[in-house]
Order: sequence, then structure tokens, then C-alpha cells
Amino acid sequence: MRKKAFVKWFVLSVVLLLLPFSNLGAKVEKSLIGEEVPYFTLPSTHDRVINYVSEYYGKHHLVMTFFPAAFTPV
Repeated sequence: MRKKAFVKWFVLSVVLLLLPFSNLGAKVEKSLIGEEVPYFTLPSTHDRVINYVSEYYGKHHLVMTFFPAAFTPV
């Protein structure tokens, strides 16, 4: 029992020690919060294409979110 606990804590401590170095090669990108959006279209739930620039820009606020596992059986 003590050996399993030791291995578990050892692995956890190694992971925690290496965690700050996990994104060294990652590309840092500038935040786009508050920037103007480019021209884009999206499909709607009513079987038509929404053109954001001509239908919504300047008339409504846009909030885009991303839920990676929202509609998947996880």
C-alpha cells in the first residue's frame, strides 16, 4: 500500500514540476478581444446562411463562445 502511495505522489510531483515547461514551444498570439471581426458567414439553425457584416454589424452585439465537448457524449 505504501509503495502505491509513493508512486502516485512521485508521478504527481513530477507532473507538477514539468507543468510550467509544457508550453515553451507554443506560439503566443495577440488577443483579439475588442478588435473588429473580419467578414464571415455562419449557418443558422433555420437552414439559411447568416452574413454577419450585412445583417448584424452595428445593430447587435456579438458574443462568440466555444464549448469543446458540449454536444458530445463525454
